[in-house]
Amino acid sequence: MFFIEPVLLGVSLAMDALAVSLALGAVERNNFNWRKIFATALSFGVFQSLMPTVGWLGGSLFGSLVQTYGRYLAALLLFGIGGKMVWEAFRKDGDEEEKITGFNFVRLIVLSFATSIDALLIGIGYACLKRVNILADVLIIGFVTFLISG
Repeated sequence: MFFIEPVLLGVSLAMDALAVSLALGAVERNNFNWRKIFATALSFGVFQSLMPTVGWLGGSLFGSLVQTYGRYLAALLLFGIGGKMVWEAFRKDGDEEEKITGFNFVRLIVLSFATSIDALLIGIGYACLKRVNILADVLIIGFVTFLISG
């Protein structure tokens, strides 16, 4: 049970990284090489390992606060996201599509962060379960993501 849980968790968390890797490969199909493939897989793997650790630390430190005010925080976030969606729907200058070209480090870091937000929540879940030793789990999750997204 020690090994299968983080492997399955890593597979499920790596699916969005796989989708983004495939999209990057499609956009850069004429200019993608092994160095870029390795950098992409490494970046996704590192972030998928780092974010559960950050979530675990945050959940361990602020767990009681989240339990007390969690519903208000969730409502605030949902209202904020909904308000932003309504604002963007009525905005006039948002009709043009942005074409993404080129492979650069900043875009890779932003994509790695965006695809690992769900892993942050897994780390908070680990803290709520009082799972103290998560080092092996996050290393397995990161390695599985590295393999799948590469």
